[in-house]
Parts: sequence; structure tokens; C-alpha cells
Amino acid sequence: MMLQVLLAFLLFLSFFSCTSDRPEPINLGKDLCEYCRMAIADKRFAAEVITKKGRVYKFDSIECMVAYYNENEEYIKKAYVTNFSNPEEFIEAEKAIYVRSQEIRSPMGMNLSAYKNREKASSVKGEILDWKGLRELIKKEYKFSH
Repeated sequence: MMLQVLLAFLLFLSFFSCTSDRPEPINLGKDLCEYCRMAIADKRFAAEVITKKGRVYKFDSIECMVAYYNENEEYIKKAYVTNFSNPEEFIEAEKAIYVRSQEIRSPMGMNLSAYKNREKASSVKGEILDWKGLRELIKKEYKFSH
């Protein structure tokens, strides 16, 4: 009997510890940004975080996701951004290369886009940032508060 209880407990633990860490598809016009509550209208700027409990939060812009990330880092397991060059592809936020460019207008106005590698990011005129630099920029300049 004790062995059965132990096995049931282990099965229960494994069920809840196996949360997915993969991003979910973005449903344009239906999914709302967790930070600013606007509908996600352009996949090129979309982003997601997955919490340690397995909840997925979607964002309409990189700046909204990073602001949320900065405020809730201890609860976040993974963060993703879409590849501006291929919006169906998600990139781990920590590995992406970011460009802040006046040539690309993003939904929340900071004109940020994400790329899979530095070579692709360098093809866009603007300031190139890594994950750490992006987080500092958002702390200093992103003023949206919900």
C-alpha cells in the first residue's frame, strides 16, 4: 500500500513538473497583449513568456514583453520573440539580436525588432542590442504602466 501511495505521488509530481516550454501560435486579432491589453495585430513584433507553472503570456511588442519580464523574472521559465524576417519562427529571447530602428515602426513605438543572428540584424539601419542591453534600455525608456 505504501509503495502505491509513493508511486501515485511521484506520478502526480511528474505530471505537474512536465510543463511545456515551447511557444504557442499567435492568433492575430484574438490574442491580447498581457502587458498593455492591446490585440496582437502584427506577428513580426510578437513575443511570449512561459512561466515556471506553464502559463503562456503573449505580447504585441518586444518592449511589452521585456517590461513584463523585468517585473516578473523570478516566475518566468522561458521568453521568446518572433523573428522579424520570418514571423512564424520563434527565437529564444536571450539568443536573439535586436535592432532599434526608425525605419521599422513597432506597435508600442520603441521601434524594436528581433533577428536570429547578428548578420541579419546588421542589414537593418539602427542600434543593435543583445538581451542584456535590451533589458537595460526598457528599464530606462519604456514608460508604459498598466
